[in-house]
Amino acid sequence: MTGLSSKHPFNLYYNAGEYIKICGAQDGTFPDFGHHVANEMGGVWLHPIKLLDGFWLKVTDLDRGISVWTRADTFTNEPWGSRFEYDHGLSHIPVSIERIQFAPEREKGFIAKYRVQAYEGETVRLGLELLARTDLRPVWFSDHMGIVDGERDEPMETADCKVLVKDSAHPWFVQIGTDLPEPHVETGTSLYGPEFTAGAGCGVAFRAQIELAGQETFEFRLFAAGSCASQEECTQTYERLTLRHEALLAEKQAAYREIEARARLEIAGETLLNEAFAWAKWNNQWLVQTVDQLGRGLTAGGPTYPWWFGCDSTYALQGVLAIGDAQLAIDTLELLRIKSEEVNGNGRIVHEITTMGAVANPGNTQETAHYIAFVWDLFEWTGDEELLRRHYEYCVKGMDWLLGEMDGDGDLFPSGYGIIEIAGLNMELIDSAVYTAKALQAMAAMSEQLGESANAVKYRELAKRAVAAVNQAYWCEDEGLYGDAIAPREAVEPKADVMISLARKQGIAGYEEYIRSLLQRTTGHVGDQAWLLNKNWVIVTPMEVGIADPDKAARALATMRTEEFIGPYGTYLSGIYKQGTMTISTGVHAVAEAANGHPDEALELLRRLLRTFSVALPGSFTEMSPDYGCVVQAWTLYALAVPLIRHFFGVRPQAHRRLLQLKPQLPSAWHDKECKLEGLRIADASFDLCIQPAKEGEGHLVTVRNEQRWTVALELNGECRESDAAWIQWEITPRN
Repeated sequence: MTGLSSKHPFNLYYNAGEYIKICGAQDGTFPDFGHHVANEMGGVWLHPIKLLDGFWLKVTDLDRGISVWTRADTFTNEPWGSRFEYDHGLSHIPVSIERIQFAPEREKGFIAKYRVQAYEGETVRLGLELLARTDLRPVWFSDHMGIVDGERDEPMETADCKVLVKDSAHPWFVQIGTDLPEPHVETGTSLYGPEFTAGAGCGVAFRAQIELAGQETFEFRLFAAGSCASQEECTQTYERLTLRHEALLAEKQAAYREIEARARLEIAGETLLNEAFAWAKWNNQWLVQTVDQLGRGLTAGGPTYPWWFGCDSTYALQGVLAIGDAQLAIDTLELLRIKSEEVNGNGRIVHEITTMGAVANPGNTQETAHYIAFVWDLFEWTGDEELLRRHYEYCVKGMDWLLGEMDGDGDLFPSGYGIIEIAGLNMELIDSAVYTAKALQAMAAMSEQLGESANAVKYRELAKRAVAAVNQAYWCEDEGLYGDAIAPREAVEPKADVMISLARKQGIAGYEEYIRSLLQRTTGHVGDQAWLLNKNWVIVTPMEVGIADPDKAARALATMRTEEFIGPYGTYLSGIYKQGTMTISTGVHAVAEAANGHPDEALELLRRLLRTFSVALPGSFTEMSPDYGCVVQAWTLYALAVPLIRHFFGVRPQAHRRLLQLKPQLPSAWHDKECKLEGLRIADASFDLCIQPAKEGEGHLVTVRNEQRWTVALELNGECRESDAAWIQWEITPRN
């Protein structure tokens, strides 16, 4: 478990436990940034409140009369926290400094440790000033619940090297302290460090003097704990941090070693892929957020979207299952269901839930369908029938909402916004239609499992009709692609000006001519037709979920392998715009290729995605490729884990039957490599898989450790094998 270093001082980093999130610059400072809460998305958060704008260290050489607010020269991202090294940034003061910080996984606070070392042969007297700036305020959208920030932060207690601060209007607390020797403590609203941060907080400064002989070292720590409930909780957390900081770090590091060992990927010769996959699992844990009054779940991205989304979750949780964290998938889905029942109650899944519990959007159409499809997926990986029953009733409501209120014309294509939230595109969109068809298949399987035979028959018939309808209605024969949407001409024409205006703002040449030509070609056409309005990446979804007719899938995938759709970092969000790429667009495209028997093309897309690894933050992929947006994004795990585990290794569990089906399809570049996937967790079982070239001749040697004695059914190279032995080894040779 080795950290990755960087010298990009103005890029951001993200430290996280399940309660605390810390975001600053890689030079160790805390610049203001963000748009949801303007200039307030960084610093230290204990959701649903912010605790600190940041913290800084000032070093003064008392003999030379030199003072420096420190800025790190080197940043190292560790899975469990961060390291900052200060040397040249200290100007002419003959010391070096290392700062190590982390947020314990289950504590509402964090620790930063400083280690100061004098240069060889130098004796130095130093003044140290450790300054933190509080900013107790609520998360974005809280004002819609009547919750607004107090006018000021008020220091309440200053004693024993610590200061307790409270928001003037709420029981929101932060306690800040240090183990510096006998520091002088000062507080004040006008007390700032090197950065004048926004917000109605106050400064807390600890000042002390030390003397170091040549190569002597001195260590001290900053502790900070918070609570959005009570002073007692805050102070108790602070005491645990000060008493157990070493143990808490050891526990955090052990937890991240366990994450590394779970679903451990090792493809011979694929060092970058192996490393990126391990970091994607760690990144995923950074985004887990627990809020006591709401629950626990996977947030969308840090630092810009540190709350829960229906869309992001139903993608990301597919990857979460693949890496063996079923409990996180269960927790997140429960949070979405409970809040959706509370706010909507009609089966509609909410789009966006803040950590204060506010719902900013009651839900886009696609999200309800995607949720229903994922419920069956979750059951296949957990075998938990009680969990299935808990979600089934809301799934029934959700399907009624999709095919009732949202499908006025009864064509099985719900209307409304989908994944692509572009003004005007609230029609019968391809992603909503595809995921509705997939949801109907899931409803048929759920109903059959739960003994709801009448529903099983109904949903199975609807699923067949929906799949056929998608392939007929959305297919654009001349282009060899599925369309973005279907709609009558009279519904598209009024939206044309809005879409043209958006294209102009983005500098897209020729879009007006393009859309006008589409309208001209359809003059006189009556009724619904397919439209390629933006060539959005979601037109690959019929292939992703496996409902595309084979000949149409082959044509569409071939068309989408061109420069019109794929750029240097993966799949464009829009084939018309060609201005943005995300790990989700590339990931879904890779899944579509793999699901349709093209592992080489899927691997090529993943290689493009890998070009963005560590570009902005060492060990991470950014929201927008290659280097902007959130520095860590949840659905990146879908982009890596689903192609690798579910398709390349071919993992298809049926946990309720204690059955693991394996249908590997390795890229041709891996046919002569040893490919290992160890610690694969499905329900209460764990498996080790290894696929390698056969010892003699062509074919593969497949080894499975199966200590729970599930039935393992392997299909490879045209051969099928089955066993429930604890250790299985098959040599599979291609059939002539």
